[in-house]
Amino acid sequence: MTGLSSVFASVSTLATAAPPPGGSSDLRTRAANDDVASLTVYARQHPAQRDALFSAMMKAGRTGDVSRVAQALKKADFDVPVWMRYGQGGGPAYSIRPDSDQTARISNSPAWNDLVRSGQVTASEQRVISRMSNNEGRLDSVQAYDSEIATLGAMQKTINSAGTGELPKQVWDFRQAEPQKYRSLFADRGWTVERVGKGNTASDFAMRLTVDGRTMTAAQTEAYIKDRANPEHWNKALDPLLDAGRDPAFQAQQIRDFASRLETAMAVVPRGAGYTRPASAYITSEQGAALVLDQHVNRPGRVAGSLGAALDRFHAADPAAPRDPARWTAEQRANYEPLIVTAYQSQRIGSGMTHPVDRHAHIVGEGTRLSAAPGSFVTAPR
Repeated sequence: MTGLSSVFASVSTLATAAPPPGGSSDLRTRAANDDVASLTVYARQHPAQRDALFSAMMKAGRTGDVSRVAQALKKADFDVPVWMRYGQGGGPAYSIRPDSDQTARISNSPAWNDLVRSGQVTASEQRVISRMSNNEGRLDSVQAYDSEIATLGAMQKTINSAGTGELPKQVWDFRQAEPQKYRSLFADRGWTVERVGKGNTASDFAMRLTVDGRTMTAAQTEAYIKDRANPEHWNKALDPLLDAGRDPAFQAQQIRDFASRLETAMAVVPRGAGYTRPASAYITSEQGAALVLDQHVNRPGRVAGSLGAALDRFHAADPAAPRDPARWTAEQRANYEPLIVTAYQSQRIGSGMTHPVDRHAHIVGEGTRLSAAPGSFVTAPR
């Protein structure tokens, strides 16, 4: 997955700098032709022209839309979906907060207290996930502008064009863990999840949207959400996902999934002759674990190769070092592991990751609380 911040920043410039199809710099033409979402964005960006805009809309016979824009302006910027161009298409998304605003960051979730207290995650895992997740979305990140039907959450899990995907699997798990919360956050607001396969993978679960008593197919859902002429569809479909991302119960589900992803990442066996142990046998520091998780979220298929190449580089420089980390003494690990982590970072750069240098800096740079000491990463039994 790519970092949502960088993607959103690149498309938002396109979305707001130029008028959408049918619009122009002329206020009267804009008032007559632009959709409600685009007019809302314009009114936010040009507050001095709001009265003139509303007057022009009324003269164009759009009194009802004046009311809709006025209502939208009462909401916080981050609660109003806007149309985002993406390639040749696009769709609605909620504006992303600046980095200085820590709202809905995993690190600030109230769900952590119960998860750590109950032993579902450790304080060490909390530090690793909290720091690494800054490279991804926020707990309430919601967008529908790319090729997927919708995307939600810190790991940007999606409902794909078939209606299945990682988000339906996550919501299914949430339904099993918190049936009452599932009903109030999702089912009662139009989104239901069902099993469509016999397994337990992302393709075995699907989400369906019901509006005004009509349950839609995946194709109908995508068309409904990405209908630029009807921004009320965006709110109807996406507001429940936004609110779920802000609810501590569903935030806890996202964190549990992040912890599971961390466990999966650290279980990857490096590719190469003689490497039979998982990543967790070679890398035992919090910083190292965060880097492995970061690549696994961004480019999961490249982790084994990057780790293997890093180990090859390490052993080429020190042929006498035992290839089995179980044979390392504590003193050897203290010397070997930092070198391996450094070599691994070099391999991440060439692995096709999105902004690997920046992602690395976010994890281990200024303000990090992650320890670089071997053995500092501690996991909960699962």
